Amino acid sequence: MFIKDVCKECKLTKKAVEYYEEQGLISPAVEDNGYRNYSDDDVAALKEISVLRKLGISVGDIKDILASNNKRAALAKCKYKADLEVEKSLAKKKCLEQLMKDYDIDQTAAYVEDNIEKHFTIKERLLQAFPGVYGMYLCLHFGQFLDGQIDTDEKQEAYNKIIDYLDGIQKIEFPKEVEEYLCQFFEQSEQAMEKLNSAIMEAVNNTDEYLERNKQSIDEYLKYRNSDEFKKTPAYEMRQLLSQFLQENGYYDIFVENMKILSNSYREYFDKLQAANRIFMDKYPQVK
Repeated sequence: MFIKDVCKECKLTKKAVEYYEEQGLISPAVEDNGYRNYSDDDVAALKEISVLRKLGISVGDIKDILASNNKRAALAKCKYKADLEVEKSLAKKKCLEQLMKDYDIDQTAAYVEDNIEKHFTIKERLLQAFPGVYGMYLCLHFGQFLDGQIDTDEKQEAYNKIIDYLDGIQKIEFPKEVEEYLCQFFEQSEQAMEKLNSAIMEAVNNTDEYLERNKQSIDEYLKYRNSDEFKKTPAYEMRQLLSQFLQENGYYDIFVENMKILSNSYREYFDKLQAANRIFMDKYPQVK
């Protein structure tokens, strides 16, 4: 079945079908003329994906569900997250109603601490602790590893150390145009952010294959990154500011080490990242 018929059958746009293929959720056969031929399994998977996306399940979780031999168990994790969101929303609604009656901030603060904050993900806690561009930057880079909650004393201690570290370091002064660039990047659609995170994880998990398949793009990027044109962009300025920040502060000793305790997924990612970086440096020794 070709894409036009697939879109009609699955009630999806062409861009959606192409995106799910890019994410590795389906693998249609490619004919000699370059056209994709979608199998019955591909169509069934797309229908499944469409339903799960409408239920608010992320592409990452859908990938786990499709690969699982026990779909009910995989879905149970998603339901648990949804239950927490419902419970948190109900607590917020009740809190707002009470606040509208008496506007007692002290009483409300106690209620929030006892009934709402306990449902916050680590990412939500970070955004509360660091509002503005600083918190957005942290969540942009680490948010995919921080959807869990602080459920052990060890994690709480690690989180406290991270907060103390981030709160104690010298503030990074982003120029106005860099802040605007960062805000625009952070506010991209969920789909665009998932695509970016997925590309990073693919490069880390299958480094040799990724480098070979994207050799031309990587060569062009490295050429651009070393150009005078790139050095005039907000992206370059942000890179320089952050590079200096990492060199002058105990980023790896404090932040990274405690992130490994706070998030198992980040610890696994960091180990894979180190291995991927060694492979990359072997292939591109000109990169510092």
